[in-house]
Amino acid sequence: MLPEIETKSSKEIEQFQEKKLADLLSYVNTHSKFYQSRFKENNIDISTIKTIQDLQKVPVTSKDDLYNNNQDFICVTPDKIIDYVTTSGTLGDPLTFVLTDKDLDRLAYNEHISLACAGGSKNDIYQLMTTIDRRFMAGMAYFLGLKQMGAGVVRVGNGMPEFQWDTIKRLKPTIAIAVPSFLLKLIEFAEQNNIDYKNCSIKKVVCIGEPIRNEDFSYNTLGKRITDKWPVQLFSTYASTEMGAAFTECEAGKGGHHHPELLIIEFLDDNNNPI
Repeated sequence: MLPEIETKSSKEIEQFQEKKLADLLSYVNTHSKFYQSRFKENNIDISTIKTIQDLQKVPVTSKDDLYNNNQDFICVTPDKIIDYVTTSGTLGDPLTFVLTDKDLDRLAYNEHISLACAGGSKNDIYQLMTTIDRRFMAGMAYFLGLKQMGAGVVRVGNGMPEFQWDTIKRLKPTIAIAVPSFLLKLIEFAEQNNIDYKNCSIKKVVCIGEPIRNEDFSYNTLGKRITDKWPVQLFSTYASTEMGAAFTECEAGKGGHHHPELLIIEFLDDNNNPI
């Protein structure tokens, strides 16, 4: 599944995004207390923001903004909220985000096309080695995306090497979704218990939460430790709760793919200036 917009020219993609940007600015200006204040404080007339380059007129929204004004980012009434998620809190206190039914549909779409980009299909069975509870977004997003794809899903969760291997033996999943350092624990358990892991049904692993590549796209130390032991194909993915989207590798292994219908990307320096 390759969305049509992703095959368009750069100019066509930019025009598509600028239309979406105008719609988004209008929406948050009407429904978001935070952006209403942000626009007013900075004397921003959203009608003057017509191009991607015009985004420079809007100050960058920081992590502190999210912490200090968390509730002011909610743009719907409570009866529209379906799910509550929180960030992992790796770099600070967890942040709460709320999702509507349409937000959940967007999550499913994102993971569907991202996992398809990594070579997955409805003919695969995925072993989900990540938590789907504790208010985390990732596990739920993967499940919804795989459901939309039509693939099989085995919701094992994180940890429990013995249960993971028993599930692999019984159900023959073809692809795993896991934190890469956990794969080393699976290998260690398999070696200690005479499990022929090198010839098991899993041939690919979508890796989340930790990098497996260097800047030149070669495997880093972690990626190499895994693949030196276990002949599986690793796919790197980068995502965050804040953006509700993922950048996942294709078979080429040369970096995550951007889905322009979901995100406008800006590259900024340490002073928030475009580069």
